[in-house]
Amino acid sequence: MTKLERFHAAIQGHEVDRLPVSVWLHFASEHHPGEEVARLHLAFYREYDWDYVKVMNDYRYPLPGIAEVGTEADLLRFEPLDMDHPVFAEQLKALRILREELGPGVPIVETVFSPIQTLLRGAGNAAWNVVVTHPEAGHRMLAAVTETLIRYVAAIKRLGVDGVFFSVNGANGPQAAGGLPKEQFDEFVAPYDRQVLEAARGLVRIGHIHGYDLDFDRVLDYPLEAYSWSHHHTAPSLAEARRLTDKALVGGIDEVRVFTQTPGEVEADIRRAVDEAGRTKLLIGPGCTVLPDTPKKLLHHVVKTVREL
Repeated sequence: MTKLERFHAAIQGHEVDRLPVSVWLHFASEHHPGEEVARLHLAFYREYDWDYVKVMNDYRYPLPGIAEVGTEADLLRFEPLDMDHPVFAEQLKALRILREELGPGVPIVETVFSPIQTLLRGAGNAAWNVVVTHPEAGHRMLAAVTETLIRYVAAIKRLGVDGVFFSVNGANGPQAAGGLPKEQFDEFVAPYDRQVLEAARGLVRIGHIHGYDLDFDRVLDYPLEAYSWSHHHTAPSLAEARRLTDKALVGGIDEVRVFTQTPGEVEADIRRAVDEAGRTKLLIGPGCTVLPDTPKKLLHHVVKTVREL
C-alpha cells in the first residue's frame, strides 16, 4: 500500500498491509520562518520514514494590540483575522513546502488547537478568568477566534492537507490540571470546537483529547474520525475506548516515558497496544508530543517494531 492508502484504510477500518506509524515533537516553530519549519519537519520525516506527517503548529495567536487579556474591553478587541497575518502565513508556507516536497502520497496532518486553547496559548492561562468573569465578551472573543480558525481550515484544505489533529483542553474535571466543570466546558469549549470540526469535514479529523483524568463522555459526540489521548496515563485504556467509540484510535507510544525507556520497553508498549486495540482502526503514535531530545535509537526502534508486527 502507499502511505496515503495505508493511512485512510486504517482510519476507515479496512485491512492494512501494516499499521501506520508516526511520532511528533516540537520544533520551536515560532522562532523560525516557515521555510525552516518545513525543513525541520522534512528532515525528521526522512530520518524515520514515517507513514504520516503530523505537523506541529507553534506560532501563537496574535493579540489585538494588547500585551495581555486582562479586562472585558480586551476581549471585545478581538476580530476575525485574515490568513495573511504572519502567524498563519508562515505556517501555511511550511505546509505548502511540505506538500510540494512530499508529493501527494504522504499524508499530512496539520495541528489545530481548539478556540479557547488557541486564546490561552497566545494570551496565557490567566485570560481564562477574564472570559468566565465577562461571559458575553468572552463569547464574542471566541466567535472571532473560531471564525479565524475556520478560515485557516479552509486555507489548509486548499493546500491539499489530508487531516487535522484537533487539540482539545478541558475535557476533564476541575480536580485535574487544565480541567473544567462540565457546564463551563459545554458553554465555552464544545460549541466552538464543533464549529471548527464541521468546517474541517472532508479532512481526517483526529481529536487529541489533552490532559489526565479525562471525562471522555464530553467528546464522544464530536464529529471526528479518530481519537488520540495519553492512554498510558489516563482512562480510558485503548480497550475501554474500543467499547466507547467506533472511531479509529491513535496510540501505543508512551510520550512521557519513551525518553528514558529501553528498546525492549518501547516494543512492549506498542505490542500491548495492538493486543488491546486490535489491528483494525489503529494508528501507532504517541499519546502527546514526545520530548525533542528523545533518543534517535528509540524512535528507529519504534519504526522497526511496527513494521515487524
